[in-house]
Amino acid sequence: TDRPPMMRKNPRSGPAPGRAKTFAGKVALITGSARGIGKTIAAAFGHSGAKVAICDVNRAASMATVREMRATGIDAYFFSVDLSRRGGPQRMVAAVAKKLGGIDVLVNNARAGKRLGCAVDTEDNWDTTLSVGLRAAYFAAQRAIPVMRSRGGGCIVNISSVSALLVSNESAGYHAAKAGLIQLTRFLAANAGSMGVRVNAVLPGFIVQDEHRERYAREDNAAYRARAERSHPLRNVGFASDVAETTLFLCSDSARFITGQAIVVDGGLTIQDPWALVS
Repeated sequence: TDRPPMMRKNPRSGPAPGRAKTFAGKVALITGSARGIGKTIAAAFGHSGAKVAICDVNRAASMATVREMRATGIDAYFFSVDLSRRGGPQRMVAAVAKKLGGIDVLVNNARAGKRLGCAVDTEDNWDTTLSVGLRAAYFAAQRAIPVMRSRGGGCIVNISSVSALLVSNESAGYHAAKAGLIQLTRFLAANAGSMGVRVNAVLPGFIVQDEHRERYAREDNAAYRARAERSHPLRNVGFASDVAETTLFLCSDSARFITGQAIVVDGGLTIQDPWALVS
């Protein structure tokens, strides 16, 4: 389980290995998938029968993820990519398509940059954040769409965030990139639909990821956990598996008539009147 102590629900850290092979014969490319949400999304596609391309700049973590996935029967492959470099997304798509025989699913999940406040942010940090979080998503999609078209169609999911809708006091670039992904999703959906490619975005809210779970579950964080739960109408927080399952659905035949949409996965956090939370 990926449930910390005292949590009400018992979500899986990823889909069960015995699930239906909905994506058998398909190839899924997930960026930023060495760990966290990206890793869980990759595992979801892998357990559903897809060949999985783990595309990340972190070689050690990626290789560990590939070994872990192969041990559970997933057909996983590592592709080293630095999405901050010009041409990096295009080379990544070309390499995956060549080695795995094509691409049916592209999940733009990678992010980069530091969460800096307005007074101390830098141009370099802005450029890194936008190049990985937004520019790379566009050029990966641009290169992947004709590959998908040649296979009869495909699906793209851009992992945005509720930070596209809400504002904190950190990282203007992160907020801008995540907001830009929503409009990019609509643009790509409108332009790629006639080629059989659907494009949607997922906006996660408060998500406890693998690398944060132990810290979140500590005894001295009980008050924080209770406050986090109370902030959500569902009285619970999200897990990477919640984002993965939504992504899987959007790429399945069950979502065949859904494109250009931004699906919020936040337990109702953003539907509330902020004054109600304060009071």
